Amino acid sequence: METARQALKWNQRSELVKTVFVILIIVGATLSAFGIFTIAMGTSNPLVVVESESMIPNLNRGDLLVLQSRAPEDINVGDIVVYNAYWHDKPIVHRVVQRVLVGDEYHYYTQGDNNSLMDPEYRVYEDIIGVVILAIPLIGHVTLFLHEPYGLAIVIVIFVALLILPEFVFKEKEDEEEMPSEEQSPNA
Repeated sequence: METARQALKWNQRSELVKTVFVILIIVGATLSAFGIFTIAMGTSNPLVVVESESMIPNLNRGDLLVLQSRAPEDINVGDIVVYNAYWHDKPIVHRVVQRVLVGDEYHYYTQGDNNSLMDPEYRVYEDIIGVVILAIPLIGHVTLFLHEPYGLAIVIVIFVALLILPEFVFKEKEDEEEMPSEEQSPNA
């Protein structure tokens, strides 16, 4: 371990460089883990946040959903699915209330648990992003906060402050340690 520190000249690097290096490692590991998770779940978007109240009382706004791909014949009435719809710019989270086999293609009719009417038309397999296999309450509020106009700005300001402030704090401490105190005589 010490040879790696020497090779990187770790002790000679500024706190800013060290912090950026650690952040890059964390981001790289996170993206790699998410890529593996995406492959394992069989869907391009295995994590979705509930953004509306259409699924109350079973799912609430801010719940984080874990999705898994399923074969068309394995998507059943009662399953909660996330799908893309031409009339909405974001994925929709609703329950399959009817499944009809037309020729060799399934048509899935969906409805929000809190809605009185079924969704317009039907979904085909290509519309479905995944089936909900787990709901984690409240954690999705972080994502919802970041989608607010001020949310991302606040996080960026905090991140920059955490990145830059230690540089000044440690620099000040180093300067204080380098300055000889009045009690010490230069000849002592």
